[in-house]
Amino acid sequence: MQITPLQKTLINIRKTATNPKFAEFARNTVCAISVETTLKATGRPAFIYYDKHANKQSKKYAATKEFLYQSFCLGLYLSLINKFKNKTYKILSKHFADKNPEDKRKLELYDNFQAKIKGAKDKEAKALLEKQFNRLLHTNKDYHFGKGVKEVSSIISTVIILALCAPISSQIILHPVMDMIFKKPSKNQKQQNNIKTEA
Repeated sequence: MQITPLQKTLINIRKTATNPKFAEFARNTVCAISVETTLKATGRPAFIYYDKHANKQSKKYAATKEFLYQSFCLGLYLSLINKFKNKTYKILSKHFADKNPEDKRKLELYDNFQAKIKGAKDKEAKALLEKQFNRLLHTNKDYHFGKGVKEVSSIISTVIILALCAPISSQIILHPVMDMIFKKPSKNQKQQNNIKTEA
């Protein structure tokens, strides 16, 4: 039976979608947010820029600002997420461990296996441990709790970075950058222009 180009494409898509690494990537909060922000950084400015009804200068300004903002958010997110996530995970783990000894046991089980993966001697051993760990996450309910706390930590950290840190930081950084790009006159230049006009 001859396979058409369309069937070949569908087979490749199915292989990618059923790949365990792709499934893990899709479930990972950090990866999902990174992909979403990258798409926003490229998609939103493109839609703004190709709007035929908008003023040329206005849409150029808006598209540039959107691109810079989303790129800034992505950079800030990737630079802070691991620190925030690990700190949040420690706080949540301590909270659950203090409340319930069973939760403490599950978290220790999860953390010990993670430490074993980090301490692997070579890439082959690490890959083998990661495969075993992924299997345990799907088959052993004791590992589900640790994974859940880890993902909740990622979600909380994501909200803190993108909803609080990014807007505040961007206000400080992006306005001067936009002024430089679009050459907005400084206060001194405005005063000089006013003097020339009056003269």
